[in-house]
Amino acid sequence: MARPHPLRRLMKTPLPTLTEQRLKLFRPSRRQVNNTYSLLNRYIFKNHLIRPPMYIGPWKNIWGMCVGGYYPTRRGTKCWIKLSDKYFCIQWFITIIAHEMVHQYEWDILNKSMTHRQSFFLWREQFDFYNIPLRSWYCPDNWFKYQDINKC
Repeated sequence: MARPHPLRRLMKTPLPTLTEQRLKLFRPSRRQVNNTYSLLNRYIFKNHLIRPPMYIGPWKNIWGMCVGGYYPTRRGTKCWIKLSDKYFCIQWFITIIAHEMVHQYEWDILNKSMTHRQSFFLWREQFDFYNIPLRSWYCPDNWFKYQDINKC
């Protein structure tokens, strides 16, 4: 019997109750952030990305943000990623970090600006394979209404 794919297994993790999602939010550790980045880089981006500096904190009004610069960091990438320290569930966290990695690919590999245009949506098919929605924005109200990440 084949082992379940780690990325698909994470996306199929049972959801916490609505109360837990609202009150006891998923708080990714530094290790979880690094492991998730590595999984996504391996299976979706074929290890083309260099892990940028990642900052986890209580950012106001953002789930995640990829910030580009014009000079490489010490790690060799030209951007850094800011991630919120709280998410509704692990599926929401994976979706957001994957979204920011697409922006990193646009900036570092394609040398294009980070947009939600054609080069951004080239990854939709690979994301769909792992049941990760690729959207330009995500609606938390729809999450609580449907409990389906594909409807957010």
